[in-house]
Amino acid sequence: MILNAQLNQLRGLIDESDAILVGAGAGMSIPAGIDLDDREAFKKNYPAMTQYGFEYGYQLLGYPYQDDKLRWGYLSASLMDSARLGRDETYQNLKTVLADKNHFIMTTNVDRLFYKNGFDGDKIYTPQGDSFLFQCKTPCSQDVWDALPLLEEMEQHINPETQMLTDDKYVPTCPHCGGEVYMNVRSGPFYISKHYEPQHERLNQWLTDIAGKKLLLLEIGVGFNTPGVIRAPFEHLATQIPNCTLVRINPKDAHGPEGTLSVQQGIKETLSSLVSA
Repeated sequence: MILNAQLNQLRGLIDESDAILVGAGAGMSIPAGIDLDDREAFKKNYPAMTQYGFEYGYQLLGYPYQDDKLRWGYLSASLMDSARLGRDETYQNLKTVLADKNHFIMTTNVDRLFYKNGFDGDKIYTPQGDSFLFQCKTPCSQDVWDALPLLEEMEQHINPETQMLTDDKYVPTCPHCGGEVYMNVRSGPFYISKHYEPQHERLNQWLTDIAGKKLLLLEIGVGFNTPGVIRAPFEHLATQIPNCTLVRINPKDAHGPEGTLSVQQGIKETLSSLVSA
């Protein structure tokens, strides 16, 4: 349970700040239902995958499948489960916290939950991509396209006994070259990121506009899977910018450099406590 003194300190930092830069990692989406470490949910939702020795979702990130029918049988099912998620209490509580504050959001999450929960799309930067866009894995062009219609079709053709697509014809291919496709997420040198540059430019302009003001770095659920995207840059900003404070909310990895407010508590609990008083 979050201590009252720490909660009051966090509220004070939020109230006193002129601007808040949110850095959200995978932990932010766990209360919404996306937890790649959850073995029970994995076994319940994808029971056929256990026959191949898989026990939880993280084992399948970057896994070298030998059969694309299995790759896309699992990916289409898991992505459609994410696509069906709606508004979430934890995201809505964060939205309430930020309601009257000048803010910007940077997230490594590729699940679109910030958009689904009504956050301003012009104030979101997603450097790791978007799971619901496809791209050529070569890539033969810089094009990306909507993955949802293809995912919906694939989901209808999964053999529940094997988790495999029932036919190779349902495996998605590039509409330009006929080659392999993948989600438009940062998972290799093939990653296409040009269309995220306007988001990055808006973030940089926002940082320029708030220069000299009291900045709060509100880091939520960021661990060490990709520390170079949010965790390390936030620590750098906290030590280099005057009037800047880092708050790190994480049940496991809340420690930080001197001056960090480390809230080593559950994310759902902490954000709920912030809006309940």
